[in-house]
Amino acid sequence: MVKKKAFAKLDLAISINPIKSNNGYYPVDYIDCQADLYDEILIEQKEKDIEIICDHPDVPKNKENFVYQAVQLLKELKGDKKLGSKIVLKKGIPIKAGFGGGSSDGAAVIRGLEELWEIKLNEKQLASLAKVLGKDFYYSMYGGLAEVQGKGKNYKVIALSPHLPTFWLLIVIPYVEKPSTGWMYEHLNTKDIGRSLDKLENLKKAIYQKNKKDILKNLHNDFENSVVFYYPVVRDIKKDLVKVGASAALMAGSGLSVVGFFENRERAEDAKRKLRNKAYKQVLVSKII
Repeated sequence: MVKKKAFAKLDLAISINPIKSNNGYYPVDYIDCQADLYDEILIEQKEKDIEIICDHPDVPKNKENFVYQAVQLLKELKGDKKLGSKIVLKKGIPIKAGFGGGSSDGAAVIRGLEELWEIKLNEKQLASLAKVLGKDFYYSMYGGLAEVQGKGKNYKVIALSPHLPTFWLLIVIPYVEKPSTGWMYEHLNTKDIGRSLDKLENLKKAIYQKNKKDILKNLHNDFENSVVFYYPVVRDIKKDLVKVGASAALMAGSGLSVVGFFENRERAEDAKRKLRNKAYKQVLVSKII
């Protein structure tokens, strides 16, 4: 048996180039880190079959599960039909909220199966898996503070400064859920994207200088304006977070959660208390790791 923790992904920057590549995709640059929210995973050997057990009612246990798909691809890559696994997921990362929980689970399970099945994936094999499983999976295979460049289904992960300054987070999750990330790309307002390339470079510079003020100033998400058009609750949450003392507020991934940034845990906990009467699905205190 192998135990793994799969940590939530947090996008500090999403910069979408409005000029599509020849492959029809928008080139995208991300600055990613991880938050101290995680799923706990137990992985056991099993003959042939892939069995998924999860304590969350909204997580599929069949071939629709991202982890199932990742394991099946690894089996095919290994070329051994006798391989199987039993995977138990204990969810701590909010689902369908912009934190890449399924992708992080998939990456953690792949790393666990490397141990159980006594294999070691090379970079070419990882890139092959990522073409099917996506950017968040590819990032989660590495984790840490990194720039992730995406051109179509080709990804590159570039490690940045080892550590960010300490930021505490207040994560607010509304009841309403968004469609898929693919839907968000289809509904992008191209007039609202491509304006943040300077912010991307300024954010990287601030990270290396550990300049907290400039880090907060240059957080950005090119999905945000387009998402707010269809889901104004994102704008409302951002306003609420600023009112209760957040130094900055940013939509998580393609939404619909919003993350408030705070100087310390006490301020984040105080802000959480101030929001207790708001009609939100979840309000969580965490921090960047």
